[in-house]
Amino acid sequence: MEKGCTQQSRFTALHVVRRTAFLFVALLFVFSLQAQSAEQRREIQKGINTVGLGVVKAEFLLQYQEDEESVADYLARNPLVSRSFEKDGSTYFMVRVDKAGNPVFINTKNRESGMLIKADQMYSGGSLGINITGTGMIAGVWDGGQVRATHELLSGRVTMQAGQTVNSAGGNDHMTHVSGTIVGKDIAAQPSARGIAHNATALCYDWDNDLVEMSDFAGLGHLVSNHSYGPGNTTEPEWFFGAYDGTARAWDALLKNTPNYLPFIAAGNEQQSSNNRTQKLGYDIMTASAASKNVMTVGALNADKSMSDYSNWGPTDDGRVKPEIVTRGTGINSAQYASDNAYSGNGENSSGTSYATPAAAAGALLLQQYYNSLHGSYMKASTLKALMLHTAEDLGQPGPDPKFGWGLLDLEKASRAIKAKGPAFQTTSTGAYIEEIAENPVNNSFDEIARFVYASGSEPLVVSIAWTDDEGTEQTAAAGVDLTASRLVYDFDVLVRQASPFMDRRPWKPQTMAGRLSDATFQTGWFDGNGNNYKQVVFPTPVANGEYRIYIRKKSTSPATARTISLVVTGLKVNTPPACPTLTAAPANVSITNSTCNSSCQVTGGSISAPTGTPCPVGSTLQYNVNNTGWTSTLPTYAQTGPAQSIQTRCNCNTDNTMSSPASAAVTSVPGDCGTSTPVTQAWATLATGAAPHRHQVTKKNAM
Repeated sequence: MEKGCTQQSRFTALHVVRRTAFLFVALLFVFSLQAQSAEQRREIQKGINTVGLGVVKAEFLLQYQEDEESVADYLARNPLVSRSFEKDGSTYFMVRVDKAGNPVFINTKNRESGMLIKADQMYSGGSLGINITGTGMIAGVWDGGQVRATHELLSGRVTMQAGQTVNSAGGNDHMTHVSGTIVGKDIAAQPSARGIAHNATALCYDWDNDLVEMSDFAGLGHLVSNHSYGPGNTTEPEWFFGAYDGTARAWDALLKNTPNYLPFIAAGNEQQSSNNRTQKLGYDIMTASAASKNVMTVGALNADKSMSDYSNWGPTDDGRVKPEIVTRGTGINSAQYASDNAYSGNGENSSGTSYATPAAAAGALLLQQYYNSLHGSYMKASTLKALMLHTAEDLGQPGPDPKFGWGLLDLEKASRAIKAKGPAFQTTSTGAYIEEIAENPVNNSFDEIARFVYASGSEPLVVSIAWTDDEGTEQTAAAGVDLTASRLVYDFDVLVRQASPFMDRRPWKPQTMAGRLSDATFQTGWFDGNGNNYKQVVFPTPVANGEYRIYIRKKSTSPATARTISLVVTGLKVNTPPACPTLTAAPANVSITNSTCNSSCQVTGGSISAPTGTPCPVGSTLQYNVNNTGWTSTLPTYAQTGPAQSIQTRCNCNTDNTMSSPASAAVTSVPGDCGTSTPVTQAWATLATGAAPHRHQVTKKNAM
């Protein structure tokens, strides 16, 4: 049979196939709303300093090679020494030899994190009315061994990455346990072992050569990683405790180039070590990456919110708050490596900052997922960190302290801030304000940028700023013990002014090592000895509907180049939105003029027009749904050459996007179809100057 310009039977068959495909797309749509897509990771990659990241990655690789040579030489000269060993339930691994010729070991930080952080309120049936479980989110997990990917709690959730060779019984158990706390599935027989982000997945790495691997992980646009290991902290020299050493500096050098990436670090379990109790009274024992400025260092609580007897305390030598946040770390049930249904139980051996840290990391994944689902992007690391510290439940001494940091992670309160995020204007404020400020004041310690907000008066007004800092000056053994000089490079400060009656309030001023037993105070002036890159101001009893002015300055010693300032404000006025109109009737649908196939077998014409008149009541907006891929207020573009489009309309309330009218019946476009192999006689053509013209015939294919 000769093929002409129309092929209705072929089009009908294709239309059925496409409708089936559209159903599949619809099933995936809810998932795609919350997952971190490849496109979103590419968007995050645009903000990465790829040149700087490449430079530090090369430095990390060179340092790793030098460390490996020093370890190999040491082991050759000391044949009775093992590079890896088990002791008191922890796995130790020699990572380098220091300049004095002493081997440096890292070890796992054993002890469980639980549900004190109110993660269950983000799940279906929780107080927030949402269902955030980590779907589509990816965590990086660096630890001391292999993960059991076939475990019933972890199958389909974890992937051990290529080239990871560290392998020991204790390290494998530790890696498997930590991974389960983050992404473990909801197993009916083991409800207490469910991971906090139990629908997320994890990419697992051993702890050898971590900075190089983290550079690649962050460079791909990933957001969160967990590191439940660090120096042994029992035989190190005194200067090492609380110091901003080469490792702390290297982690900050990485993170300044990857502004969306936030690693979570275990504070360590050496609080009661005889050496630490004698020299430091349990304080100022943060070491290596736990002392970095741009990470989140996590301490461990008991189930009753009391301080554990193992979690390390801060501050750092320069007076920074460490740990920054705490979660439960005592008695955490999770997967073990021995078999596919082996579990640790919730005994003493299943406790430690190692198991508190993954709870915080998993919580961060949930907050990023929720933020993206409402606001269409992911928070920068400094914003995520500020939000988690801003909303933490204050425990221990008032304000920040060296045991509990800023307090217990509270995912419910952080989620409410995300949900309430809106404008700062008096008439449109919705309870919270979150901004990533790209502009900077002049770096002269005097010029300011300002934001005005309006308090609800029914709760404290809390204002936080944070930023990702550059790597600071490294401390070394030669410089001495407990150096107090600030390690900040960029230094911003904030003041909040109550307009009437006039009152200024400044940030909390955390205690340094010298005042470690005393309560935190408040700054009395600009840049008043606060060396933290997170600062918080509180008005405990603000004036209802009162105006509050937020002033931010940049210290004169800071680089002139702008650095993003994360601003989080809660306790704002909540304006009652206008009532939604009655939305009981479906609107008129779109008008479609279909394309046609002309005499030359070319597809022409075709358009989509919005409903005429006012199809939606005042206070609502007309929305379109094309091929069941989701509702949008943008008029669809007509697909002239196909495939066919199925289009519905509805009216959606402007102030409550959960309220909508019924959807109209679907209207389907049927574009013209000119077939796939119609002979077309071409015009005369001259091939080259002086050549005789000739006629030729070609086969023309039209896209469907």
